[in-house]
Amino acid sequence: MARELYFISGSPPCWSVMLALEVKGLAYTPQRLDNAKREQKSPEYLAINSRGQVPVLIEDDVTVCETLAVLAYLEAATPKPPLFGSSPIETAKIWQSICDCDGNLREPVGQISRPLFRGKAADAAEKIKEAAQTVRDELVLYETALNGNEWIAGDALSAADLITFPVIMQLLRAVGREDAEPLQLAIHPLADHFPNLAIWISRIESLPGYDNAYPPHWK
Repeated sequence: MARELYFISGSPPCWSVMLALEVKGLAYTPQRLDNAKREQKSPEYLAINSRGQVPVLIEDDVTVCETLAVLAYLEAATPKPPLFGSSPIETAKIWQSICDCDGNLREPVGQISRPLFRGKAADAAEKIKEAAQTVRDELVLYETALNGNEWIAGDALSAADLITFPVIMQLLRAVGREDAEPLQLAIHPLADHFPNLAIWISRIESLPGYDNAYPPHWK
């Protein structure tokens, strides 16, 4: 079976899918798109995904767009190991955590990371600080959930971890920048503020295939 994944390096949604492929032990050919060149908006790529978005998974004559759709497809095609639980209550907890991340964490992280990555820390200082307060409140909830637990939505690694992890890594990459230090965001270093989350990150970093999924331009 020919399996390809179109992705942009450092994109949290793409990273989630790449981690899922590695966890499930599925071989694939990565097709990296250059965001700086807007290759995702090229006529060639728009013929694959008319919205010009990533990730996109192609298996032979099947094309699947959107992160959660790709994860659902992989789960149905390769059920083991399960990423969406093995019982109704497990599935509900996992989806609840995914919704929490997408609804409450992803955007405020973007409000922090976008200006920092663009060198606009001073111009957006107040907005970054406001978003950081929201993010810290969310991280407290994760920190509590991980008190005595290895994973954020149950006893096993799940799609909830794979969705949330890249978002938090994007956050850490942003707040760890030198120009973020004067803002005193109380997030970095993570282990000083949220030790359970730091341990959880180390746990995911030890997963087989983790290095294969790591954003190439971060290496």
